[in-house]
Amino acid sequence: MRSPKVRELGEAIKSLVSRPVTVAFPAKPAEIIEGYRGTPYYDEKTCIGCGACAQVCPAKAIDMADDITCSPPVRRFTVHYDVCIFCGHCELNCTTKTGIRNSSEYDLATLDRSSLFSSIEKQLVLCEGCGAIIAPRDHILWTADRLGTKRFANPTLALVSDGTLGIVAEATTDASDPALRPNSVRVICAHCRRSTVVGELWG
Repeated sequence: MRSPKVRELGEAIKSLVSRPVTVAFPAKPAEIIEGYRGTPYYDEKTCIGCGACAQVCPAKAIDMADDITCSPPVRRFTVHYDVCIFCGHCELNCTTKTGIRNSSEYDLATLDRSSLFSSIEKQLVLCEGCGAIIAPRDHILWTADRLGTKRFANPTLALVSDGTLGIVAEATTDASDPALRPNSVRVICAHCRRSTVVGELWG
């Protein structure tokens, strides 16, 4: 084994006769290698608003906030690039695998940190019984699409995914008695559905 001093001397001589390894950035763009994790961006078409990205973000750079006061109610995601560490966990754990992706963008230098963010909004579906949040509409549609015809076992999935067809008349409901059978054919949360089913079966 060669002595460490001899190895260091060899490296020093090699660096003297070699070309500089520095890059011309920022005068010229730096070369991006394959697989580089840059600024993450949401894809409006494939993001379903499930919130997995916000849950796994180790830097807590993604804010998820539900606003049920606006019409329609929305779930808002905001990525703060001044906090983001570009680890790629959001892309790795994305439910659809393409809802949020790391780009090759890297130059975010600015004097205004308040501009370092991007946002996306997803429409929420609320329970017709108690008004609780069920899920983002795109999440329900994505789930129904993966289930295929099995979605008809759940009225909420069936009504949200096929409600735009206009071939089913609206059921007559009575909010004063949630146990009535027609009340089960509504877009309701799991708690209200349980109350309706149990009430119908056991009284």
